Amino acid sequence: MTLPYYKGMSVNACCAVPDDAGKGGTTANHSFTGSAVSEVGMVHVEELLSKKIGLEPESIGRKRIADAVNTRMELFMIDDVNKYLHKLRSDPAEFEELIEDVTVPETWFFRDTESFNYLKKYVHDENPASERNIFRVLSVPCSTGEEPYSIAITLLEAGLLPEDFQIDAVDINPKTIETAKQAVYGKGAFRGENKDYRDKYFTHSKEGFVLDPTIAGSVNFYRDNFTQPHALWNHGPYQIIFCKNLLIYLTSDARKKVFDNIDRLLVPKGIVFNGHAELISFLQYGYKPIKHPRSFACMKIEVGKEEVSVSHKTKTQIPLLQNHALKTKVSKQSRLALPAEPLPRSNGAKTGAAPKVPGETEKLAAIRELADAGSLDRALSMCRQFIKKNDHNKEAYYLAGLINLALNNFDKAENFFQKVLYLDPSHYETLLHMKFLYEKKGDHVKSSAMQGRIKRSEAGA
Repeated sequence: MTLPYYKGMSVNACCAVPDDAGKGGTTANHSFTGSAVSEVGMVHVEELLSKKIGLEPESIGRKRIADAVNTRMELFMIDDVNKYLHKLRSDPAEFEELIEDVTVPETWFFRDTESFNYLKKYVHDENPASERNIFRVLSVPCSTGEEPYSIAITLLEAGLLPEDFQIDAVDINPKTIETAKQAVYGKGAFRGENKDYRDKYFTHSKEGFVLDPTIAGSVNFYRDNFTQPHALWNHGPYQIIFCKNLLIYLTSDARKKVFDNIDRLLVPKGIVFNGHAELISFLQYGYKPIKHPRSFACMKIEVGKEEVSVSHKTKTQIPLLQNHALKTKVSKQSRLALPAEPLPRSNGAKTGAAPKVPGETEKLAAIRELADAGSLDRALSMCRQFIKKNDHNKEAYYLAGLINLALNNFDKAENFFQKVLYLDPSHYETLLHMKFLYEKKGDHVKSSAMQGRIKRSEAGA
C-alpha cells in the first residue's frame, strides 16, 4: 500500500509503505494498546494526523502509526502516549519527524510512462509555446523530485525551451524537498527498460547520478499542505497538474479540499494526471477522461462551454456525483451537463415547437442535481422511476450506476453499468467504472477483459 503525499508521493512520485505494514513493523519495547488510556491517546494521535494532514489512518494501517509513535517515544524516553501527544501539539518539528517515520518514499523517474507520453502528445497537439504564454505545470506532491524532473525532461523532448515553461513542485515534507533540490539520485531512481534519458541528462559521479543543471534549475520547489483550504493561494493558473495517489489516503473532508484546490488552480480544459484508483473520483467530480491508455488523465470541463455534439451521435457526458460521505454541495463550476437529446413533441404540436412538459434530458438533469446536493437516496428512487418509463435510456442506467457507486452499493452499480453496456457496448466511461469495480473486487480476469474493451474503444475513437 502506498501513501503518496506526506513523503511527497504520487503514482509518479509516490510513497510506499513496506509490505509488512500493519502486520508487525518496528519492534518496540513499549506497547500502547494495552490500556484504555493508551488506546485513547493513540486515537488522539490519529485524529491529529487527520486534522493536520488529512490522513485516513486505515489507509496505511493503525499498527504502523503505533509503531512510529513507539519509536519516537523511545527516542525521548517518554512512557505515556498522552505526554507524547502534548509534544506533537507543541513541537512542529517533532510532528514532521513523526510524518517522516510513518511514511517511506518510493518513487522513480517516468513512473507510469504513458502519463508522460500523453503529456508529450498534448504539447505537440496544443503547441503552447506558439501563444507566447508560459506553459505552467504543477506537481503535487513532488516527493524527492523524480516526477517534476521527469516532467521537465518530457517538455524539453517535446520541443519546448526552458523559457517556454514553468514547473512548480510542492510537498509538505521539507526533507524530501531538500533531497529534490540536490538532484542527485541512486540506481533505484531509474527503472524500466528504457534508460536512455539517464545517459543523456545525468552525469555519473561518486555521489550518484547528477541531473543536468539546466533541468534541475527549471523546477521551483515549495513547501505547502495541499489538503488545506487555499493551498498555493498565490500560484496558478496551471495548464497541467500532476496529483497522483493522494486522494485514496485522505479523509473525506481532506479530499474535498484537494478537489477545491485543483479546481481553483487548473484552467478550464486543463489536464490533471491522477492515480488509476482515483480516476473514478475525478469522473464523479465532473472531469472528463482522456482517451489515452494508462495515462490516467482527465480534463477539466470549461464552465458554460460543455461539449455537446449537434450530430445524431451525441458525445457522452458524465453527470457529477460527489462522494456520499462528504454530505456537501459541489461547486457549480465543476458540474457537467447531460447529453443533449431531442425533446419529444406532443401530439398535434407544430414542427419545431418546444414541449411544455420536461423532456428526458431535463428530468435526468433534475435527478443529477439532487445527487450533486447529497440527496442520493431520493435521487436513486427518482432514477428508478424514470427507468421504468424510459428503459431505452442508457444515460439513466449510467446515472443510476454512479449513484449506487457513491452509496458504496457496488453490486447494484455493476448491474446498472452492465445494462449501459448492453445498450452501448463501447460506452467509454462505463467501461472505466467496470474495470475499477472489478479491480476493487479482486476479479483480475474481468478487469483485464474490461481493459481490452477500453483499448478497443480508444482505438475506434
